Amino acid sequence: MSRWGKKKSYDNIHNYVERVEDVLLSESSWSTSDSDCSGCLHLSQADSLQTDPNYAVGLELATLSPTQTLDNSDAWNIHGNANYLRSAGSHCLLAGGLKTSADPTGGLSSRGLRCSPSLGGTDTVTGGGMLQQLALLAAGAQPWHHNICTAHGRRFAYAATLAIYVYEVEEGSSDWQLFSILANHRKTITCLDWHPTNEDLLASASLDQRVCVWSVSSQSVLCTISICRVPTVVAWCVGHRDLLSFSTQIGPVQLWSYADNSEPYQYFEDYGYSSPIITYRWHPTVPGRLVVGHDDGKITVYREDSGKSRYSAFPEGAEDNEDHSLVTLEWDTCSPDYILVAYRGGSLWLVDINSMMIITKYMMPISASVNTLAWLPDAPGMFVTGDAEKGILRVWTVSKPTPIENIVLKDTGFHVLCTTRALNAAYPSSDKQNQLIERSSERKGIMIPNVCVLTLFKDGGVGLYHLRRKQWIFNREHGHTETIFDCSFKPEDSDLLATGSFDGSIKIWKIDTMEAVDTLPNRDTIIYSLSWAPADLNCIVAGTSGGEVFIWDVGKHKILQDIISHKDKKVFCVAWNHKDSRRIASAGESGYCYVHQVSGTLVHDYRHPGPVYGCDWRDADILATGCEDGKIRIFNVSKNRKEPVSELKAHLKKVFRVKWNPVYEDILCSGSDDSSVRIWSYSKAQCLTILVGHSDNVRGLAWCPEVPYLLISGSWDRTMRVWDARYANCLDVVLDHGADVYGLSIHPIRPFLLASCSRDSTMRLWSLASFVAPLQLKVLAEKSTEEIIDETDQGKSFSTSLHLCGLRAEHLRTALQKTDVAHRSSKRLKLFADLFCGDVRVRNLWDLVYVLKGHTDISMLSPNYTSSIMHHSHLVKCSLAIAAEREMEANRGHGVASRKHSTTECQEALAESYLRCGALQQYCELMTRLHQWDHALALAPAVSVDYWRKLVARHAEQLLNDDNEECVPYLLASRDADKLINFHIGRGHLDKAFSECVALSKTHRTSRKGPPPEVPPRVPAGEMNGIEPVGQRTLECAHLVAEWHLRRGSPIIAACALLAVDDVKGSLSMLLRGHELELVVAVGKLICTDPSANNDSCAFDADIPAIQGLIATAMRYLTYRAVRLMLWDLAVDLANTLPQGTNRTILLAEVLIAFVGGHEERETLYARAGFPTPVECPEKAIGSILDQVLYLLLSTQPYKGLNKALEFLQDQIVGGNLDRESVWYVLRLVQAIPLTQNAAQWMVRADQKAGLLAISAYLGAIRAAGLEYGSIVLYLLSHASYLLEKHRPTGYAFLAEHIESARIKMEEGDTDWDLNVGENLELWSDFKTSRVSGSHLPRHSDAQTCCITNTIIKGPSYFLENGESVMGLNDALMWAKVHPFSPLGSGCRLNPF
Repeated sequence: MSRWGKKKSYDNIHNYVERVEDVLLSESSWSTSDSDCSGCLHLSQADSLQTDPNYAVGLELATLSPTQTLDNSDAWNIHGNANYLRSAGSHCLLAGGLKTSADPTGGLSSRGLRCSPSLGGTDTVTGGGMLQQLALLAAGAQPWHHNICTAHGRRFAYAATLAIYVYEVEEGSSDWQLFSILANHRKTITCLDWHPTNEDLLASASLDQRVCVWSVSSQSVLCTISICRVPTVVAWCVGHRDLLSFSTQIGPVQLWSYADNSEPYQYFEDYGYSSPIITYRWHPTVPGRLVVGHDDGKITVYREDSGKSRYSAFPEGAEDNEDHSLVTLEWDTCSPDYILVAYRGGSLWLVDINSMMIITKYMMPISASVNTLAWLPDAPGMFVTGDAEKGILRVWTVSKPTPIENIVLKDTGFHVLCTTRALNAAYPSSDKQNQLIERSSERKGIMIPNVCVLTLFKDGGVGLYHLRRKQWIFNREHGHTETIFDCSFKPEDSDLLATGSFDGSIKIWKIDTMEAVDTLPNRDTIIYSLSWAPADLNCIVAGTSGGEVFIWDVGKHKILQDIISHKDKKVFCVAWNHKDSRRIASAGESGYCYVHQVSGTLVHDYRHPGPVYGCDWRDADILATGCEDGKIRIFNVSKNRKEPVSELKAHLKKVFRVKWNPVYEDILCSGSDDSSVRIWSYSKAQCLTILVGHSDNVRGLAWCPEVPYLLISGSWDRTMRVWDARYANCLDVVLDHGADVYGLSIHPIRPFLLASCSRDSTMRLWSLASFVAPLQLKVLAEKSTEEIIDETDQGKSFSTSLHLCGLRAEHLRTALQKTDVAHRSSKRLKLFADLFCGDVRVRNLWDLVYVLKGHTDISMLSPNYTSSIMHHSHLVKCSLAIAAEREMEANRGHGVASRKHSTTECQEALAESYLRCGALQQYCELMTRLHQWDHALALAPAVSVDYWRKLVARHAEQLLNDDNEECVPYLLASRDADKLINFHIGRGHLDKAFSECVALSKTHRTSRKGPPPEVPPRVPAGEMNGIEPVGQRTLECAHLVAEWHLRRGSPIIAACALLAVDDVKGSLSMLLRGHELELVVAVGKLICTDPSANNDSCAFDADIPAIQGLIATAMRYLTYRAVRLMLWDLAVDLANTLPQGTNRTILLAEVLIAFVGGHEERETLYARAGFPTPVECPEKAIGSILDQVLYLLLSTQPYKGLNKALEFLQDQIVGGNLDRESVWYVLRLVQAIPLTQNAAQWMVRADQKAGLLAISAYLGAIRAAGLEYGSIVLYLLSHASYLLEKHRPTGYAFLAEHIESARIKMEEGDTDWDLNVGENLELWSDFKTSRVSGSHLPRHSDAQTCCITNTIIKGPSYFLENGESVMGLNDALMWAKVHPFSPLGSGCRLNPF
C-alpha cells in the first residue's frame, strides 16, 4: 500500500492551496496511482539545457539567443522610450512603445537600464527608471520533506518550497552570504544532493515530477528529466563522476548518466518495494554499496562485491513495544558494514548489515526522539543527532551509549541537519596552533572536531553551528516557509513590516536588519490578508482561510477579538479604516463584505452575488469592494442602506483588489483575473485607463503616495510592473520574484520605498527613486521648491506635470518655511535627499553628520542611533550603558553557573601545601597547570603586578591558541591590540574589533594622571606593545568595516562606518562607489559649506579639497544623468553649480557637444551655458590645445576639433605624457561626441570613429588602472585590440604596441602608471570599484550573464543597444566612467548614471 493512502502528507496541502488559488497547470498531477503505472517508471528525457558559450575577450561577447517577435521572426527594435522586456516567445517595448502580453512560461528574463538614452521631459515620469532591489528576506527552510539540505566546501544549500538557496563564504572571510537562488521547479522541492567532488553540481527533485542537475555558479539547469511519479530521494553515486540516482517512494532506484543524455536504468533490475522508501544512502567509500530505509523499519542492502545482491530485513534485537517507523539512516564512514539507524520511537542503533544485528543501542532521554543525524568528518566514531521535540544537538561516540555532550540550540525541534568541515577564514591556524587545540580538547576529555553543523529547524530557521567553538557562525532564526500573501508597513513605526503567510503565522520584521522582532505562531489556518490599526494602537487585524477575522494586540501578544461572521468561509481581504479607527471591513467567500466595530459588533453586511475578494477605505465612510462578477461596488457606511451608491462594471473576470488613490480621492484602481489593471473615476463612474501587460491574474496593487499617477502591480505571471497611470505606459517590469506576486506596500514615511511578497516565500524591498530622477536633479540644481512640490489643490484627475503631491512633501515644505534663511539651503538638501532615499538606514548617516556638526546631545538624534553605528565619541559611553543593562537582565533571568576543571588529587594536595607555606608564586603556577586560571590570576597581584601582567598575557595566549573567545578580556587587560584586533578580524567580527580598539584608545587617553604608586605607569596613550598608534589601527578597522558593508551592497552603512571616525573624505568616497550621488552632494555640502559648522569639530579641514573633488565628481555624473534623460537645460544648470574652473567648463562643453536638437534650441542652450554661438566659437579656438579642441568641437566645423584632438592624443601616447591634465580633459571632450547616425548632428568618418573608439578604450584602460578598476582593465585593453584588428584605422598601428605593453604590465601586477592621480582631485576622485545598493543580491528567476566578464550578474543589470547583451550595473558604471561607449563597438553611448 502506498504512503498516499496510508497517512496525510504535506504534499496534499500544496494540492489544496492550488485548488484554492485555481492554479491550472498544463502538467499532469504529481500524484499518480499505482494502477496507472504498474509499479514502474515512464521516463521522458527533456532536452539538455547545457550550454557552452564560446567566449572571446573583446568585442565578440557571449550573448543571448536572438529575440523573437510575436510573429516568431528574429528582430529587435532598439528605438524606444524606456526599458524593454524580452521573453522566449514574446517581447514588449515599454513606456510609449509597442505593448504586448508577456508569457511568464516563456522565461521573461531581461530588465535593466538601457544603453541608449530615454526620451522624455520634465513633465513625465522618466522612462529610464528602474525598480532597484535594496534587500531580500530569504525564504525559510521547508518542513515538508527531509533530504533538503546539503553542504560542500565553502557552500551550503537548503530547499525552501519552490527554490534552492545557496550560501557561500568568500576566500579569506568568515561571513556567509547568499550566493545564488536556484528556481526552476514549479512545485515543492522534495530533495537535493551536492556532487561529492564538484561543488558546482547540485541535483534536485520536485513534486513537478522532475529531476534537475544544476550549475550553481551559472544558476542554470544543465539537464533535466521527467518521470511519472514524484522523486523523493536523489543521490550521486560514489565512484562515478556523472552518475546520479533517484527513486520514488515505491521504488525502484534508478541510475542516470546525465552528461551522456542516456536513458536511466534500474539498479539491479529491481521493480519496487512492498513498503515506501524513506531514504537511501550510497556508501561514501565503497562503490556500489547501497542501503535503503523503509517506512516499516526494514532495511534493504545492495552489495556489488558479493554474490547476494539484495536482501531486506529488520535488525534483530529490537523490542516489540518500540515504534519501528524509520526516520533516517547513515553509513559509518569508517566501516563498510555498519550503519546508524534512527526510529520514530526514539530508538537509535548501530547495525551490522551483514548479520542484521544491533551492535549498540544508544539511550535517549525518555521524552526525546531523534529526527536527524550525521557523522562528523575527520572524527572517526563520532556523530551528532538532532531532537524532534526541541533543538537539542547531541554529540555521541560509537563506544558510549549516552551522549558525551548536549547542546541546546533552540526551543524548536530539528527538521534535518548535515555536517561539513569548518573552514578557517582570514587567519588560518598553523600546525602548532592546531596541535595546541587538540591538546586542549584532550585535557577536557573529548576531542571536538573542527566541524560545522548545518541545521534546519521546524520553524524554518537555518543555521551553521561551529561545534568546537560552540557558537553560530551563521544563523537565520525565522523565515516564512510558504507563500506570503500580504505585507503591510506599520503606520506609526514604519521601520516595522508585518507579513502574513500560508504557513499560518504573522511575522513582524525590522526592515533595517531584516530580523523578525515578533511572531504570532501558527494558528492552523492560512493568513490571506492583514491590516495595521491606525495611530498608536499597535494592533493587526487579519483574515484567514477558516473564516476567522481576528485582532492581534502586538504589544501584549494576545488575541483581543475573534470575529466569526464569515463562519467557515475564507476571508480574502481585511481593511482597518485609518480615518475612523473603530471600523474594520472584511470581504470573503461568503459573498458578504462586513463592517465591524473593533469590539466585534456588526455595523453593516453588504451582500454581493458572489465571493468578495477585495475591499479598501477611501475615508471614514466610503468603502469600495471587488467581486467575482467583475464589478466594483462603492458603499457609504454612514447611510443606512445596503445598496451601493455606485456600481462600476469593471472586468471580464473577478476583481481581486481595489485601491483608492492616496492623493486624488476621486480615483481608484482595480486588478482582475482578466490580467488587466483599470483606473476609475468614482464621480464619473467610468474607466479612465486600462493597463495591459500582465499575462496572468493580477494580485498586488500599490499607489505611490507622492507621485499619485505612479502605480505598482503584481501578478501570477511572476512579475511586478510599474505604470504611468495617466498614459497607460508600463515603465518597468521586474522578474526577481520566482512566483506569484501577492502583496505590495509603500513605506508611509519614505514614499519611494516599496515592499513586495510572493509565493516564492520571500519578501523584498525596492527603491522607486529612479522614476522621479528629474525632481532629484532639480533639487541639486537649486531650483525653487515650487518646481518640485505642487502647491495647488488636488483636483479629481491626474496632473500632467511631474511634482510631489503627497503628505510628506507638504510636511517638508512646512519644515522649510519654518527654517531661517541662513540654514534653509543645507536643510533643503538634507530633507529632499532623505525623502527620495529608499534605504531607511540613511537616518544613521544624518545622525553622524549632525554629530560632526557639533550636536553632542544623543537624545536629539534618532531613536535607533544607539543600536546603529555610533560616533567614536559616543561609543564607549553608550556601549558601557548597554552592557550594564544587559548584564542586569542576564543576572535577573539566569543567575550564575560554573563548572570546575578536572584535576588530580596529588596536584591539588601539592598546591595546598605551597599555599600553606606562603609560596604564592608556586601556587599560582600549579593552578595554571590545573587550568584554574581564575585562582592564579586572583592571587598573582600579591606576588607582583609585573607577574600578574605576565600571567594575564600567558592566559590570553593559551585561550587564543585554543581559539576561545574568552581570550578577549585578557587581551584587553594585557593591552595587546594587535592580537585582539587580528582575533576579531579572523572571526569576521569587524564591529567588535573597531569598538574595542576605540575603547582601548579612550582608556589610555583618560588615564594620563597615572596609576597608584605601587602600579607601574601605563603604556603611553596611543601606543601599545611598541606598535603603531591606536588611532591608526582604529581607522584601519573602520575601513575594514566599511569595505565589508560595501561588498554586501550597503554603501550608506559603509559611509557611516567612516563618518564614525571623522573620515568624511572616505565616507563620501564610499557613497560615490555605491552610486549614491545625491547623498554625496548633500552630505558633502552640509558638512563643508554650512555656515553653522562648528570649527572646533572640523578635524577634516585638510581633506576639504578632496571632499570638494568628490562633490564635483558626483555632480558630473548627475549631469550625465540629465543628458541621458535629455533634460538639457537641467544638465547645464547642474554643471553651473560647480565652482568656476576648467572642470566646469569641460562639463558644460560635454553637454553642448552631446546635445541633440534644432538650431534655435542649440543656440539657446549655448547662451544658457555662457558660450558663444556655434558661428562665433572658431574665434575662441586659440591658445592652449584644450581651448582649441573645445571651441572647434562646439563650432559649425566640429570635425576640425576632432582631428586636432586625435592628433594631440596620439602624440601624448607616443611621448608617454599621460600625466598631463590636458590629455584627460581632451579625452572627455571627444568622448562626448555622438557617434551613432540617429544622434549625431554631423557624421564622423568611419576611419575617425574606429580610431576614436580604439584610443578611448586604451586610455580608458589606463585610467581604469589608475582608479583601481582592476576588474575591467584587461577587458578594455582586449576591446581596444579588437577594434584595431577589425577596422584597421589609418595611423593607429602604433597603438597595438602600447596596448600589449599595458597588458603585460597589468598581468605582472605593476601599479605604477605615472598618472599623478593625487594632483587634480576633480579628475581623480572616484577610486576603487563600484558597488551599488543590492549588488550582493542574486537574481531569482532571471539570472543573466555579463557580456564582458562572462559571470552571473548579481544586483542591477544594464542592457546594451542590441537588446540582448547585458552587463552588471557595477561593471557598466566603471566602464562608462573611463570609456563611455558600448562594449559592442557600435559607438552607442553608454550612460548608466
